[in-house]
Amino acid sequence: MKITYDQTYQTPLAEFGAELVRMIKACAYTEISARFGYAVAYDRPPPDAIESDIGYCLGGEGRSATIAMAAEARIFVKYFKQPNDCGLFGLVECFLPLDRDTGALLAELIVTTHQDEFHVCLEDVSYAANFI
Repeated sequence: MKITYDQTYQTPLAEFGAELVRMIKACAYTEISARFGYAVAYDRPPPDAIESDIGYCLGGEGRSATIAMAAEARIFVKYFKQPNDCGLFGLVECFLPLDRDTGALLAELIVTTHQDEFHVCLEDVSYAANFI
């Protein structure tokens, strides 16, 4: 999704993270895909890839976790050193606490830049161990 320079500040990026968290909790995978895309969808339809990858984070490797709906997600905004040759500008890490597990679901938005344009994309979802 293309964003403006003003949206690359910490508060707007954190708001994108909060929006993503709400969508994940609502299982709104089509909406996530339409809004942010999914960098690691590869040859899979993005909504299906997001759902599958979240499912693996919650149930893979013997886990039987669920997202803790009442718990607040922890959102961190980080920036890459500028300038850099790979166009990476910022990162929004969204840690969603889990029930029946000490870890968290980590959803990452990546902010890229190229020729004065900025884009934000869902980079990946993964399991973050020992979150508590």
